[in-house]
Amino acid sequence: MPIDATIGALADPTRRELLRRLADQPCRAGELARGFAISRPAICKHTRMLGRAGLIRAKKVGRERIYELAPRGQLAVQELIRTLEEVGAFWDSTLSAFKRYVEENR
Repeated sequence: MPIDATIGALADPTRRELLRRLADQPCRAGELARGFAISRPAICKHTRMLGRAGLIRAKKVGRERIYELAPRGQLAVQELIRTLEEVGAFWDSTLSAFKRYVEENR
């Protein structure tokens, strides 16, 4: 699962709320969409993006879809966190070196 897809999926507050709801329990599409100020087709677009990022999956039960967190979704988020920590460490090191340079060359 590419990190870009995970970042894109988590970038939207609606998608983050959908994940919060699914963290409690799997939901039917209608239940998942309840309470949002956007249309059900818009919710479907959000769920597709979360699915493409590997964060959720949908099971078809009869005519309904039941959404749940994907088992490997946690791995995608952990990989994203590791990458962001590496970027943070790079900037900490770079800014510390810059600070030392400025202080030494005043």
